[in-house]
Amino acid sequence: MNFDDIQSLWNKDDGGKGVVVPDNLEKIRAAHHPVDKIRKTMRHEALTQLIAVILAGFWGRYMESAIMSVIYYCLYGVMLATCVYYSYRFYRFYRRLGTSVLSAKEHLYEVYYDIELHIEMYRSWTYALMMLGLGLATTYILTKPGFMQAVGTAVSAWTVFKIVSVFVVVIGWCVVATELWIRMCYGKYLKEIKKIKDELKDVQ
Repeated sequence: MNFDDIQSLWNKDDGGKGVVVPDNLEKIRAAHHPVDKIRKTMRHEALTQLIAVILAGFWGRYMESAIMSVIYYCLYGVMLATCVYYSYRFYRFYRRLGTSVLSAKEHLYEVYYDIELHIEMYRSWTYALMMLGLGLATTYILTKPGFMQAVGTAVSAWTVFKIVSVFVVVIGWCVVATELWIRMCYGKYLKEIKKIKDELKDVQ
């Protein structure tokens, strides 16, 4: 049902029961703009991520040792499985946004909560990849020549503090970067839809 159909139903003798008030059609129509922006962002991200995954597959060939290459490709396999699962979910979400018809406030509510769910999935996927990356970095350090011999020697408290601090800073930076990216790419459009939704919540 498009906006012209809604208008014609409203003009019928039954008063257009179940159809949103025409004065609010423009508000619902305005929700298409942030939804289109989200779909555009998803298309760009999908292409970038596909290129990154393909390039990451070649990186393991340049590891310093055979054991490190094996470990890398094991983690790469886990990452690939995770990417395939989330990419399938994101693709279904992308298709739903494309077929959603914002002709009534109930549809707007459905789209709003669908976007919220997508953001949470995106956040959990990013953190999962971050943990795999940290696992790879840790393994790389542990398998470097001479590292295990160095571990057998006395390690000062200051050295331990520096190592822990580096991990905390890296994790903190990744979390902040992820949240800022989500807010910039999806959060601001979700706020626009929420504003429209809140303006319509009292409409019967």
